[in-house]
Amino acid sequence: MPRTKKLTESAEDCLEAIYVLSKTKKVVRVKDIAKHLDTKMASIVVGLKTLAEKGLVEHEHYGYVELTPAGEEIAKKVHYRHQLLFEFFHETLGLPEKVADRDACRLEHYLSAEGLERIIKFIEFVKSCPEGAPTWLTNFYYFLQYGHYPKTCIQKLEKSIVSLDQLSSVQGEVIKLGGKASFKQALLKKGFVPGAVVKIEERTVEGLKAKIGKKQHFLTSEEAKQIFVKEI
Repeated sequence: MPRTKKLTESAEDCLEAIYVLSKTKKVVRVKDIAKHLDTKMASIVVGLKTLAEKGLVEHEHYGYVELTPAGEEIAKKVHYRHQLLFEFFHETLGLPEKVADRDACRLEHYLSAEGLERIIKFIEFVKSCPEGAPTWLTNFYYFLQYGHYPKTCIQKLEKSIVSLDQLSSVQGEVIKLGGKASFKQALLKKGFVPGAVVKIEERTVEGLKAKIGKKQHFLTSEEAKQIFVKEI
């Protein structure tokens, strides 16, 4: 769903507030909007004047406030994405309601249009998945509860890790280092840190030539056995 353009954060919030209030009230007044948004009536009056000039609301001084068809269309879009983000933070990530609502409001206003649209599509996908919560989400809940990864995650990761000398391809991501502390420190200084990409440029009887970034290093077979990587 495309993001509303050329409207400020406060303008979008005001339109959404009018839309939400109209669902439970016969008429919407300035004081209702101010209370809903926890802001001053004077600020709402100024905002409504701008929205009226844009043809998004109808409002007479001290009178009732109504959305025009164009204003209602925008308000529905703003409310829809807000609700999706709220549900994601509250129901999927397990944040308290107040925190989820606050973060949803902040996120929808400060992300790029492309980033927000991608997140909205992701949330829609997760909600529409016919098989319920995916395994990775269940594992995430476990991680939140206990502070460490489920055994299934660790087992899968361990199966994909090999020592650098056993790497079947020419490129891998450093996962961890073995050996004595002094040996690990020496490797870390050379750039063999977890997450770094190492590329094998040549294999010899004595060992191998590996490249980290722009630097090439020679590693003996024993040294290569202490560098554990994941093929990429």
